[in-house]
Amino acid sequence: MNIHEYTSELASRLAVRKFFIYAFAASLGVNLILAGGIVAMEDKSRVVVLPAEPSKSFWMDDKTVSPEYLEQMSSYLVQLALNNSPETFEHNMTQLLKYADPEKRGDIELMLLKQGRQMKSSNSSTSFIPQSVEVLPRSMKVAVSGNVRQFIGNVLTSTTQKCWTLQFRYAGTRLWVQSMHETNCKKPFENSAKKEA
Repeated sequence: MNIHEYTSELASRLAVRKFFIYAFAASLGVNLILAGGIVAMEDKSRVVVLPAEPSKSFWMDDKTVSPEYLEQMSSYLVQLALNNSPETFEHNMTQLLKYADPEKRGDIELMLLKQGRQMKSSNSSTSFIPQSVEVLPRSMKVAVSGNVRQFIGNVLTSTTQKCWTLQFRYAGTRLWVQSMHETNCKKPFENSAKKEA
């Protein structure tokens, strides 16, 4: 074998080997940079939720929820609190308390139990028809106003306009109600003297 051909082939194989080593090192460096970028990247995902009976879609991310979600949840919770009869009260209270902030659950439960005792002693039922919802997204407060109709048996005894204000806390992708109480319909976000929970 010709020594010149041998050294030439060896040099070309070394050059190919060197090329693949550099290409592998460059690929490894790019992969490390991409992996670092993925780890450092903040999760910006947002989940869009459509309720079972859609009236509005809403979203939630890792820091907050949309005003529409606060509006939908407030209407639902106030209806659980105010659409009641002696037969449905226990079930509605149990459902509502699933959304109560663990730190404030006792206050909300006491308010609901007081309402339930009054309902059972008078054998009355109430029906709430929401008319408007006002949301303060930054402070996570919502005011729901509407007509509360009270019945004794099948007889309508009164219709009253009432406003309820709810305070929420969002933590760990979970929306908690911290308080709910009746307020002045003209100034629903001011502290009420009749604060119940």
